[in-house]
Amino acid sequence: MIPVDHAVEIALLLLAAYGLGCLIGYLARATMSAHARRPRYDSAAQASRVATIVDAVAAASPPAGRKSAARRLAGAVGREAEPAQSVATTAQQRPPALPAPRLGAPDDLRKIKGIGAKTESALHDLGVYHYDQIANWTSAHIDWLEGRIAIKGRIRREQWVEQAILLMTATVPA
Repeated sequence: MIPVDHAVEIALLLLAAYGLGCLIGYLARATMSAHARRPRYDSAAQASRVATIVDAVAAASPPAGRKSAARRLAGAVGREAEPAQSVATTAQQRPPALPAPRLGAPDDLRKIKGIGAKTESALHDLGVYHYDQIANWTSAHIDWLEGRIAIKGRIRREQWVEQAILLMTATVPA
């Protein structure tokens, strides 16, 4: 026959093993459900949404009234630095701008590593308010921006476009 003290010890070990198994199972289930709930990047759907936004921006008229100092300066520098280029070529290189943030609230561009308060203000003056605008920048857009704002080489080095894509997909509800 098994002594009582050994039976109690075995029962406590079985209880501890059961509790540890429950804890591991709970953590595994929580991890799997969190993984399943995270937003997915659907490139085709995202591309169609971005294309719709770009079309809407292209169709929008320029803002009425007085332009900000940064917009006036960007236009003057563009005319002085590139007199041989046509207006159509310059417009193709400038990233699409919005007259104001959509729904009255801009995205927090400072979440992108490398964009501080001054750079965010300069981007707002140039009509860049949202992550999807930055996510659609091409090399020509980046070159144009680096000539207008004091950020030589930082956009590519700090990967603003890639960061904007990540932030945009993280904030889009599934």
